[in-house]
Amino acid sequence: SASANGDDHIVGLLFPSDFFGRLFAEESRFAYEAVTDVTLCAMNKSGFERFLIDHPGVEHEMLKAKLDELDAVREWAAITNGHTTMQRVATLLFVFSLRSRNQHREHGNLSSHVVHVPLSRRDIADYLGTTPETLSRNIQTLAREKVIRIINAKHFELLNVNELVMHSGESREDLERIAAR
Repeated sequence: SASANGDDHIVGLLFPSDFFGRLFAEESRFAYEAVTDVTLCAMNKSGFERFLIDHPGVEHEMLKAKLDELDAVREWAAITNGHTTMQRVATLLFVFSLRSRNQHREHGNLSSHVVHVPLSRRDIADYLGTTPETLSRNIQTLAREKVIRIINAKHFELLNVNELVMHSGESREDLERIAAR
């Protein structure tokens, strides 16, 4: 989203199978930018609205998905407002590890999973409400403590999921619920 002074801010992240745009509205107030290669399914607004009228079960599922997304945004706001930077970094890495694993349908052990974070350090810092320098210090701390191994700027090997959960300040169940949305 753009602030009053014209700066852009990341207000959310989308993953494969996520829906974006505004139903029953002419335009969205937000811009969407892909940070990886994507395949989009674009739908004509009036045709899609007719489809939903003809298939109320789909409309019900879309409403449920949007309410789940709203809950996730509220939970993320609570995390970013009430947690330390380390807790936010650990939460982000855990969420990305689960979302990445679900996307690739891997059923291996999460404790040795490679996490891909496609955003730049500056974008991650913006999303977490911190500076790139503070973000880097927290990532280095997790690496020193052997919670993660830094492969490169966008790839991390998750070495100790229990320690990552502990650093997040959340329960594993809460983190899994956030990641599922």
